Amino acid sequence: MDKKKIGEGLAGALRKAADTAKVAKITVQELAADAKQEIADKTKQKSASTKRTASQDDNKVSAAEDNAVTEIKGISVKNALKIIYYLMAADGTVFHSEEEKFDAIGAELAPEFADNKASIISGCQAQLGKIIDPEDYYDVLQDGVEAAISDTQETSESIITPKLLVWNLLTVAYSDESYDETERKLIKYVVRKLNIDKAVFLEMESSMLTMLDIEKELAWIKTTDRPYLTIEARVNELEKRKNVVFDSVKDLITL
Repeated sequence: MDKKKIGEGLAGALRKAADTAKVAKITVQELAADAKQEIADKTKQKSASTKRTASQDDNKVSAAEDNAVTEIKGISVKNALKIIYYLMAADGTVFHSEEEKFDAIGAELAPEFADNKASIISGCQAQLGKIIDPEDYYDVLQDGVEAAISDTQETSESIITPKLLVWNLLTVAYSDESYDETERKLIKYVVRKLNIDKAVFLEMESSMLTMLDIEKELAWIKTTDRPYLTIEARVNELEKRKNVVFDSVKDLITL
């Protein structure tokens, strides 16, 4: 095989990998749509159930209402973005890569994000301005996150599920390849507050690491001079692995 054909074959393989990666990429827009539909379905079911049990004992009705209040089914996009921003600030510096992820997530979740971004950030910075001493930093961050989670009253705003929020947090945390202790501590706090199973959270972390490893290897392949047939086989294998991880995470988030 001459060099021209080898070059054309390699270019084709890499284009195929890029196309598959684009399809396999977990977009918050797609997952948010699934989450929103799930919440809408559960809301209808809850409404129907309430009508059926209206004549039951008052104490049973009261207990059901108490449970409904404490269980968080969804978080408004605005509050979710606040929590993401607090995570970005957790290590004391908002990196450019983190802000790019923040902008991408915001744009996919809310068409009006560009108009509201400054207001969201200024609100978070006002909360951070409450720090009295340096050792208060994490506590003030956590207070801000708690306030955003607690603001779960009925709203006409777009909402996302708790698990989708946690996946977005992991996406931002890993965007600068420095998932530090403070960031993980804050995410674990969100996981506990939203009553997400710890096994689900740990699986999300593992899946994120696997996807990053695959991305790194695909990037490395672009720079290698290994034979085309060897590269093609490896690219196909990585594409399959990425699709499997994609499906697994989607299942975790939408269950």
